[in-house]
Amino acid sequence: DEDLENARVKYSSVLSIKNSEGEIQWNRYNAILVANTIFLSLFTFASNSENPTIVLKIIIWVIPIFGIVLCHLWLTVTERGFLWTAFWMEKANEIEKQISGIIDPVKDGKKMRDIIGSGITKKAASTIIKIFIFLYILMFLSNIVLFIK
Repeated sequence: DEDLENARVKYSSVLSIKNSEGEIQWNRYNAILVANTIFLSLFTFASNSENPTIVLKIIIWVIPIFGIVLCHLWLTVTERGFLWTAFWMEKANEIEKQISGIIDPVKDGKKMRDIIGSGITKKAASTIIKIFIFLYILMFLSNIVLFIK
């Protein structure tokens, strides 16, 4: 009975940690998304200025570089967040096997993910980041083309 109760407490704790990790991950994702939106707005403002000052010219050159670096970090922390979430789900699955009963939410959730396809959210999140990287590369190349002219 004591082992079963310990397993239940651990199970509950692991699911709480997994949920907390997921919440932290999406908060971090959204914060970096906002930062990228600000970068793009600054770049657009600076690029559309008719008589750009030296500061605006620097912004036009620096934003794409900062954006690419930020996106690299964004991709790294997003992938790490998904790894941690998967780790905690696996731990919950292991503990659930010890206390299995009529209802096994982690096991049943895994079956459902297998049916609908796993990794869709991770792929979508990564694709959005890669789109931002592509936009920053285009901005940088545009700067080079305009500089050569």
